[in-house]
Amino acid sequence: MARERIKVLIVDDHPVFRDGLRQCLEARKELQILAAVGNGEEMWKAIRMHGRPQIVLMDIEMPGNNGIELTTALAAKHPEVRVVMLSAFSDTERVFSALKAGAVGYLLKNTAPDEIRAAVERAAAGEPMLSGEIAGRVLHEFEREREDQRFREQLADLTSREEEILKLVATGESNKEIGNRLFISEQTVKNHVASIFRKLHVNDRTKAALIAVKLGLAGEKPR
Repeated sequence: MARERIKVLIVDDHPVFRDGLRQCLEARKELQILAAVGNGEEMWKAIRMHGRPQIVLMDIEMPGNNGIELTTALAAKHPEVRVVMLSAFSDTERVFSALKAGAVGYLLKNTAPDEIRAAVERAAAGEPMLSGEIAGRVLHEFEREREDQRFREQLADLTSREEEILKLVATGESNKEIGNRLFISEQTVKNHVASIFRKLHVNDRTKAALIAVKLGLAGEKPR
Protein backbone atom coordinates (compact mmCIF):
# COMPACT_ATOMS: atom_id res chain seq x y z
CA MET A 1 0.00 0.00 0.00
CA ALA A 2 1.42 3.36 -1.06
CA ARG A 3 2.28 5.75 1.71
CA GLU A 4 0.16 8.89 1.81
CA ARG A 5 2.02 11.92 0.52
CA ILE A 6 2.98 14.79 2.81
CA LYS A 7 0.83 17.83 2.09
CA VAL A 8 2.86 21.04 1.92
CA LEU A 9 1.87 24.69 1.61
CA ILE A 10 4.48 27.31 0.63
CA VAL A 11 4.04 30.90 1.82
CA ASP A 12 6.61 33.35 0.42
CA ASP A 13 6.21 36.76 -1.19
CA HIS A 14 9.09 36.36 -3.67
CA PRO A 15 7.61 34.72 -6.82
CA VAL A 16 10.93 33.47 -8.24
CA PHE A 17 11.99 31.81 -4.99
CA ARG A 18 8.47 30.50 -4.35
CA ASP A 19 8.19 28.88 -7.78
CA GLY A 20 11.71 27.47 -7.60
CA LEU A 21 10.97 25.96 -4.20
CA ARG A 22 7.76 24.45 -5.51
CA GLN A 23 9.61 22.79 -8.39
CA CYS A 24 12.27 21.57 -5.98
CA LEU A 25 9.73 19.92 -3.70
CA GLU A 26 7.52 18.53 -6.48
CA ALA A 27 10.52 16.52 -7.66
CA ARG A 28 10.00 14.39 -4.56
CA LYS A 29 7.09 12.01 -5.10
CA GLU A 30 6.52 11.74 -1.32
CA LEU A 31 5.49 15.41 -1.22
CA GLN A 32 2.26 16.99 -2.44
CA ILE A 33 2.35 20.77 -2.86
CA LEU A 34 -1.16 22.05 -2.16
CA ALA A 35 -0.34 25.61 -3.17
CA ALA A 36 2.41 28.23 -3.25
CA VAL A 37 1.14 31.64 -2.15
CA GLY A 38 2.55 35.09 -1.42
CA ASN A 39 0.86 36.34 1.77
CA GLY A 40 -1.35 35.52 4.72
CA GLU A 41 -4.65 36.23 3.00
CA GLU A 42 -3.75 33.81 0.20
CA MET A 43 -2.58 31.27 2.78
CA TRP A 44 -5.96 31.16 4.52
CA LYS A 45 -7.72 31.01 1.16
CA ALA A 46 -5.53 28.06 0.09
CA ILE A 47 -6.28 26.21 3.33
CA ARG A 48 -10.02 26.72 2.81
CA MET A 49 -9.73 25.53 -0.79
CA HIS A 50 -7.28 22.62 -0.47
CA GLY A 51 -7.65 21.59 3.17
CA ARG A 52 -5.08 21.69 5.95
CA PRO A 53 -1.48 20.97 5.03
CA GLN A 54 0.79 18.95 7.26
CA ILE A 55 3.71 21.30 6.69
CA VAL A 56 3.81 25.02 5.95
CA LEU A 57 7.09 26.43 4.66
CA MET A 58 6.83 30.03 5.83
CA ASP A 59 8.83 33.11 4.94
CA ILE A 60 9.29 35.67 7.73
CA GLU A 61 9.31 39.08 6.07
CA MET A 62 6.16 39.54 4.00
CA PRO A 63 3.72 42.39 3.38
CA GLY A 64 0.73 42.44 5.70
CA ASN A 65 1.02 39.83 8.43
CA ASN A 66 4.59 38.60 8.71
CA GLY A 67 5.51 34.94 9.00
CA ILE A 68 5.77 35.00 12.80
CA GLU A 69 2.28 36.49 13.17
CA LEU A 70 0.90 33.92 10.72
CA THR A 71 2.64 31.11 12.60
CA THR A 72 1.03 32.27 15.85
CA ALA A 73 -2.38 32.35 14.18
CA LEU A 74 -1.90 28.91 12.63
CA ALA A 75 -0.82 27.42 15.97
CA ALA A 76 -4.01 28.76 17.56
CA LYS A 77 -6.38 27.73 14.78
CA HIS A 78 -4.73 24.56 13.44
CA PRO A 79 -2.26 23.30 16.06
CA GLU A 80 -1.68 20.08 14.11
CA VAL A 81 -0.11 22.03 11.22
CA ARG A 82 3.68 22.15 11.54
CA VAL A 83 5.41 25.33 10.42
CA VAL A 84 8.99 25.41 9.20
CA MET A 85 10.38 28.90 8.74
CA LEU A 86 12.42 29.38 5.57
CA SER A 87 14.17 32.72 5.77
CA ALA A 88 17.13 34.74 4.57
CA PHE A 89 17.57 36.05 8.13
CA SER A 90 19.45 34.14 10.80
CA ASP A 91 19.54 36.64 13.67
CA THR A 92 18.75 35.25 17.10
CA GLU A 93 15.76 37.54 17.65
CA ARG A 94 13.89 36.28 14.59
CA VAL A 95 14.82 32.66 15.22
CA PHE A 96 13.55 32.69 18.81
CA SER A 97 10.45 34.71 17.93
CA ALA A 98 9.58 32.09 15.31
CA LEU A 99 10.14 29.15 17.65
CA LYS A 100 8.17 30.79 20.44
CA ALA A 101 5.33 31.44 17.97
CA GLY A 102 5.11 27.70 17.38
CA ALA A 103 7.43 26.96 14.44
CA VAL A 104 8.98 23.50 14.62
CA GLY A 105 11.94 24.40 12.45
CA TYR A 106 13.97 27.22 10.98
CA LEU A 107 15.94 26.87 7.75
CA LEU A 108 17.92 29.44 5.81
CA LYS A 109 17.01 30.08 2.19
CA ASN A 110 20.50 29.10 1.07
CA THR A 111 19.87 25.57 2.38
CA ALA A 112 20.48 22.95 -0.31
CA PRO A 113 17.30 21.64 -2.05
CA ASP A 114 17.88 18.07 -0.85
CA GLU A 115 18.18 19.34 2.73
CA ILE A 116 14.92 21.28 2.43
CA ARG A 117 13.13 18.20 1.12
CA ALA A 118 14.58 16.08 3.92
CA ALA A 119 13.62 18.74 6.46
CA VAL A 120 9.99 18.68 5.31
CA GLU A 121 9.85 14.89 5.71
CA ARG A 122 11.50 14.98 9.13
CA ALA A 123 9.21 17.79 10.32
CA ALA A 124 6.18 15.79 9.18
CA ALA A 125 7.53 12.88 11.25
CA GLY A 126 7.56 15.11 14.32
CA GLU A 127 11.24 16.01 14.45
CA PRO A 128 12.38 19.60 15.09
CA MET A 129 14.35 21.01 12.17
CA LEU A 130 17.04 23.70 12.36
CA SER A 131 19.86 24.66 10.05
CA GLY A 132 23.21 23.56 11.46
CA GLU A 133 24.33 27.15 12.05
CA ILE A 134 21.09 28.00 13.82
CA ALA A 135 20.90 24.77 15.82
CA GLY A 136 24.16 25.57 17.60
CA ARG A 137 22.99 29.07 18.42
CA VAL A 138 19.61 27.88 19.69
CA LEU A 139 21.24 25.23 21.87
CA HIS A 140 23.63 27.84 23.29
CA GLU A 141 20.77 30.25 23.98
CA PHE A 142 18.64 27.58 25.68
CA GLU A 143 21.64 26.59 27.80
CA ARG A 144 22.13 30.23 28.76
CA GLU A 145 18.46 30.59 29.70
CA ARG A 146 18.62 27.40 31.79
CA GLU A 147 21.73 28.71 33.54
CA ASP A 148 20.05 32.05 34.24
CA GLN A 149 17.02 30.25 35.64
CA ARG A 150 19.27 28.16 37.90
CA PHE A 151 21.00 31.32 39.14
CA ARG A 152 17.63 32.99 39.80
CA GLU A 153 16.53 29.99 41.86
CA GLN A 154 19.76 30.11 43.83
CA LEU A 155 19.41 33.85 44.44
CA ALA A 156 15.90 33.26 45.73
CA ASP A 157 17.45 31.15 48.51
CA LEU A 158 19.42 34.12 49.84
CA THR A 159 18.17 36.00 52.87
CA SER A 160 17.61 39.75 52.51
CA ARG A 161 20.83 40.37 54.44
CA GLU A 162 22.78 37.99 52.20
CA GLU A 163 21.38 39.68 49.11
CA GLU A 164 22.40 43.05 50.52
CA ILE A 165 25.93 41.76 51.15
CA LEU A 166 26.14 40.16 47.69
CA LYS A 167 25.36 43.53 46.12
CA LEU A 168 28.28 45.03 48.03
CA VAL A 169 30.56 42.13 47.12
CA ALA A 170 29.70 42.83 43.47
CA THR A 171 30.83 46.45 43.85
CA GLY A 172 34.22 45.25 45.06
CA GLU A 173 33.95 46.10 48.76
CA SER A 174 35.98 44.07 51.25
CA ASN A 175 34.46 42.25 54.21
CA LYS A 176 35.71 45.00 56.52
CA GLU A 177 34.17 47.74 54.34
CA ILE A 178 30.89 45.87 54.17
CA GLY A 179 30.89 45.44 57.95
CA ASN A 180 31.48 49.15 58.47
CA ARG A 181 28.72 50.06 56.05
CA LEU A 182 26.17 47.69 57.60
CA PHE A 183 27.28 48.18 61.21
CA ILE A 184 28.08 44.50 61.70
CA SER A 185 31.34 42.74 62.55
CA GLU A 186 33.78 41.59 59.88
CA GLN A 187 33.37 38.01 61.14
CA THR A 188 29.60 38.26 60.66
CA VAL A 189 30.20 39.42 57.10
CA LYS A 190 32.55 36.45 56.53
CA ASN A 191 29.84 34.09 57.79
CA HIS A 192 27.28 35.63 55.43
CA VAL A 193 29.70 35.48 52.48
CA ALA A 194 30.40 31.80 53.18
CA SER A 195 26.67 31.13 53.20
CA ILE A 196 26.27 33.04 49.91
CA PHE A 197 29.06 30.97 48.30
CA ARG A 198 27.40 27.76 49.45
CA LYS A 199 23.96 28.73 48.14
CA LEU A 200 25.30 29.95 44.78
CA HIS A 201 27.65 26.96 44.42
CA VAL A 202 30.71 29.17 43.90
CA ASN A 203 34.03 29.34 45.70
CA ASP A 204 35.18 32.93 45.28
CA ARG A 205 33.94 36.52 45.31
CA THR A 206 34.46 37.05 41.59
CA LYS A 207 32.10 34.24 40.59
CA ALA A 208 29.50 35.40 43.09
CA ALA A 209 29.79 38.96 41.77
CA LEU A 210 29.43 37.76 38.16
CA ILE A 211 26.16 36.02 39.01
CA ALA A 212 24.89 39.18 40.70
CA VAL A 213 25.84 41.30 37.68
CA LYS A 214 24.46 38.77 35.19
CA LEU A 215 21.02 38.85 36.83
CA GLY A 216 20.98 42.60 37.38
CA LEU A 217 21.31 42.35 41.16
CA ALA A 218 24.41 44.55 41.24
CA GLY A 219 23.81 48.25 40.85
CA GLU A 220 24.06 51.17 43.20
CA LYS A 221 25.53 50.44 46.56
CA PRO A 222 22.86 50.06 49.23
CA ARG A 223 22.58 53.20 51.36
